[in-house]
Formats: sequence, structure tokens, C-alpha cells
Amino acid sequence: MNVAARYGFAVGCVAFIFGNFIACGAQMYRVSMSEDHNAAQVSVESTNPNSPAFGLHSPHGWVKLPIEFKVGNKMDAVQKSGLQAAMKTWEIATGKTLFKFVGVQDGVDGDSFPDLYSSLKDAVNGQYLDSNWKKTGKPDVVLATTIWNNSSQDTAAISTADIRFNVQDYVLGDALTIKGTYVEASGQFKDPVDMQTLALHELGHLLGLSHISSDADAVSIMNPYIYIGEGLTNRHVSIGDIERIQKIYGCEGAVCDADKALEAVLEFSKIDATQTAAH
Repeated sequence: MNVAARYGFAVGCVAFIFGNFIACGAQMYRVSMSEDHNAAQVSVESTNPNSPAFGLHSPHGWVKLPIEFKVGNKMDAVQKSGLQAAMKTWEIATGKTLFKFVGVQDGVDGDSFPDLYSSLKDAVNGQYLDSNWKKTGKPDVVLATTIWNNSSQDTAAISTADIRFNVQDYVLGDALTIKGTYVEASGQFKDPVDMQTLALHELGHLLGLSHISSDADAVSIMNPYIYIGEGLTNRHVSIGDIERIQKIYGCEGAVCDADKALEAVLEFSKIDATQTAAH
């Protein structure tokens, strides 16, 4: 049985376990990701299974690699580690250096911007936490959103992008250790969300991938929903995700064999994210 087949079997087993787990009263939620990007920037070809651009909103990828990025000044060490582990996962899938951490953006985070798209006006590819999520114009149930500018010379390529994370309504961190938080002042319970899992999905958008329906790839990290709750993670991509990201960026070395790439991704997903963070 090849890696992809074993992975599919394992996912089926996990789904069965979760089904029984939920029945025992555990708090697990399936959250829609349908509004975590600008749908107007996604072409019809991206949703056509017969198109070479299926699952790709920007088939030519970034105009320049590696993608230099900064994090906002409110992102803590655990959140940053989860983000960078997610970046490393996509790099393993291609065998290429896709990202370059260039530091913390001093004095700037999501709350520094008056609305959602204004953060694209600077020259920074930013990863920001928003504690005032309402001004993004996105519903409270949206966990995060990725926004990007297509190149003026090539509308199938990306020139800049930001990810905005909703920390007004959710607690982001390592879902294996964090718990939800009750905010007495508002009477709100903030559910825990695994940062690495969420960032893996959002970085897929940032790199040029669009949503993939569960009918097309049931285990894709780009399915338009994720599960959130204590202890719930999905820190790897599917073999379909690997094939799609390699359509955009190509591949180098052993990972050009998609089965070997998936094996490497699954092995990496077992590593503590704090070991992958840049300092």
C-alpha cells in the first residue's frame, strides 16, 4: 500500500474515531472557510475539474521567491512557531525555499489598519492578528482571511499578500495545549484553534491555491472548512495538495515523487512546531 493509500485509510480511521468521540460529548466544531478570501479573485477555471488550473487561483504563483514576510508585533512565540511550521510544510511539499522571515513589524498589527484591504497598501507581506475583527467586514465566524494583489504585469501571478487572523473571537495557538477562554465582560466563549492548521490552509491561498471541495479531495487542507477545538489539529497536506502546489512552483529533488513528498510532510507533521521557528 503506497503512502497516499495509507494516508487515506488513516484519515478514514480518524474520522471514525472522531465520530465516536463527538458522541461522547467532546466539543468539536466544523467551521466554514468559504469567506476566508476574496472570491472575486478566483477564476471559473479554478473550480473546473477538467481545467489545468483546477484548484489554482493564481497559476503562475509569486512574481518573486522567496516571499519575504513579517509578523505583527502582537504575535506570540507559539503562534509564530505554528505559522512557520506551516510554511515549512509547503516548502517540504515542493523541495524549495518559498518563504523568508524578515522580522517583526514594530508597532504594527492588524488593529493598526482601519479596514481589511488597507494592509495591502504597504510594501510588507504581513501576518497579522486582529483583536478588532469587526472592522475587517468579515463575519465573526471567519477564523482568518487571506488577501492578495495580483501582479499588474501578470494577473495569474501574485505580487503582495497579507493574512489577517481573528483573535477577537478565537484563541489561536497549539490546540494540543491551549483551551478556550470565557470573556466575562462580553459573555463570549472563545474557541481554541490550532494556529499551524489554520495557517497551513491560509498559506495555501497565499501561495495561489483555491478551495477544493471534499468531493474532489476529501483530505485536502484546502477543503472549505476545518475542525476546531481542544486537541484538534490537521498539520499536513494531501497528495492532491502536493500535486497542485507543484503545478505552480515545480519541485526539486526526491519530493518530485508525490508519494515521497507526502511521506516527508507526514513525518514533519509529528515534530514540535517550536523546533522550526526562526529566531
